[in-house]
Amino acid sequence: MPRYEFRGRLCGYICPECPEALSDVTVRLYRHREEQPVSALAAADPKETFAILDDDAVEEKRSRLIAETQTDEVGRFTFELDEKQGYGGEAFEIDVFCGTVPHRPPPPKPLDPVQFSITTLHPRWRETEGGYVAAWEYCIPNRFWCAIRRRFGAWTICGHVTVCETTEPVAGVRVLAFDRDWLQDDPLGVGLTDAGGHYRIDYAGEDFRRTPFFGISFECVEGPDLYFRVELPDGTVVMQEDPSAGRTPGRENVGPCACIDLCLPKQPPVKPTVIPMFTAVGIYDIEPSHGKFAADGTTTAGSLAFTDWIPLNGALPNGDEGTAGLQYRFQVTKVLPSPGGPVNVLASHALATQIGILQYFRWNGTAWVSDQTPYYVNNPGASVSIPQASGPDLVVSVNKDISGPDGWIDVPRDNELFATGGGLFKHQEALLNLRTQEFSSEAFDVTGVAAGNPLPSTAHSEKPVFRIDFQARDAGTLASVATNTRPQIAFSNTGYTFSRHPEWAGGTASGAAVVSLDIGELSGPGTTGCAKLGTELHALYTCYHPYLGPVRLRFEGNPTLPGNFVPPAGDEVAGAHLFDISGLQPCAYILWLETSLRLTQGNGPIGGTLEDHIAFCKA
Repeated sequence: MPRYEFRGRLCGYICPECPEALSDVTVRLYRHREEQPVSALAAADPKETFAILDDDAVEEKRSRLIAETQTDEVGRFTFELDEKQGYGGEAFEIDVFCGTVPHRPPPPKPLDPVQFSITTLHPRWRETEGGYVAAWEYCIPNRFWCAIRRRFGAWTICGHVTVCETTEPVAGVRVLAFDRDWLQDDPLGVGLTDAGGHYRIDYAGEDFRRTPFFGISFECVEGPDLYFRVELPDGTVVMQEDPSAGRTPGRENVGPCACIDLCLPKQPPVKPTVIPMFTAVGIYDIEPSHGKFAADGTTTAGSLAFTDWIPLNGALPNGDEGTAGLQYRFQVTKVLPSPGGPVNVLASHALATQIGILQYFRWNGTAWVSDQTPYYVNNPGASVSIPQASGPDLVVSVNKDISGPDGWIDVPRDNELFATGGGLFKHQEALLNLRTQEFSSEAFDVTGVAAGNPLPSTAHSEKPVFRIDFQARDAGTLASVATNTRPQIAFSNTGYTFSRHPEWAGGTASGAAVVSLDIGELSGPGTTGCAKLGTELHALYTCYHPYLGPVRLRFEGNPTLPGNFVPPAGDEVAGAHLFDISGLQPCAYILWLETSLRLTQGNGPIGGTLEDHIAFCKA
């Protein structure tokens, strides 16, 4: 017996322009009884053969079932029929079994299922290498489909929102439906218009049957009396109907499928365009007149240089602001001590940067709800899957790459904040997280320098200063749209390998700065680091960093201790200091060398305390 593949798709009309897929329903194929006029039934219009079956009719057909299958999220189904089902290409009846209907809000108690018969079909089989194939699609007329939905207490409003004079669709607005009652007005639900201005609101029969009088209804005819309000996503009302509209023809006592179009006097306003701009490095405003930077490129507060990665912040247009396509980029140029040419900031010069969020609406199984996800630059592959009311998830990219050797970045233009849309980009603050070490990185080996001695001049940082330029252009014409600059900004990324008190728990150390301490009486030829001290202690210290903070020497141990010593400030602090320790009790003590670095990643000082220490015994 040959193999037969029967493919189909089912939908039902809410309104002529509002079909919905019959998702997750069971399709059943039945053989006919011998006495049935199969040819006449197959030739009949499905409108004449459609029938809702009671339990007895369903039971009577049980023995004639050929096969059954489930539809997918868009109403598609496939049967594979062969000798297992005893099928040979003849006509069959097509029934649908529903446990519920699409978009029905969860009921307060379980609902009785419904089975209905659509038609008798004799497929037009097409022969293929693997057998026979036939396809069939059918959309149930709204008078039948709405009768099915009524049985499940599923009520729906569909329509469009347009501009009254031009009929131009209005996308991205919220449509709120209300039931005008004698005693109280019931909110029924909210719909979001898509790009074509189409909206849909699903609600349940119990939503408009609520009364404050223990469930007693004062209305004689079932069905809500509808009036509407239209809002922007931020809640601004752009159209408000008087509740009395619910008592007018076409709005009063509507059935389970209501088709209502609305219009606005004019298209809702579009926000002014934001000019792209580079405004700050972290919390430090780049505009010279605002006084956040000193002439040497450090911050005015604390004289801090910038290190590691830093956030370049500013302003970008949002996807809802109607701009033409824009692009932006950064360039970094060394200005001191030896000027260089501009370098385009590429993907390797930056981290993945969250520049904003994507706001969107997703289907949660019963309604469209708002959600959001981070939006990035330089995070290849970042995306979000947005569940839909029917069909597969909508996968939307939430990343803009830094493109090619020129380093241009497309400004996101996502502007679909409505049901079934891809979401709306909202810029927050960041433009790009810059890796400063890609432009300034110094490494020095000063292991031959003992504590107390200065470093050779060749081991001093050049203290580089850079300029950061921001550029924005039209993506089509390439014409410049905006530029601005941070004229001087100090970068510091140093690394030092140095020696520490080899006679006592010392050796080679490494870090961003040199912090080395020793005791003269315990160091030098012939010493072991274990001699006991008498009345004097010569502290030997060397600290270096191009942006060195305050340095101090202090003692730890039983009081009374010598006072702290603070050498004169500078990028390099090196020398010896004599402490009188005659007043110390015979015991063990620790001498500490402490400093800090004047560095920032754009949000205040970082780094904490850098230190070295050495222990000694007082005789």
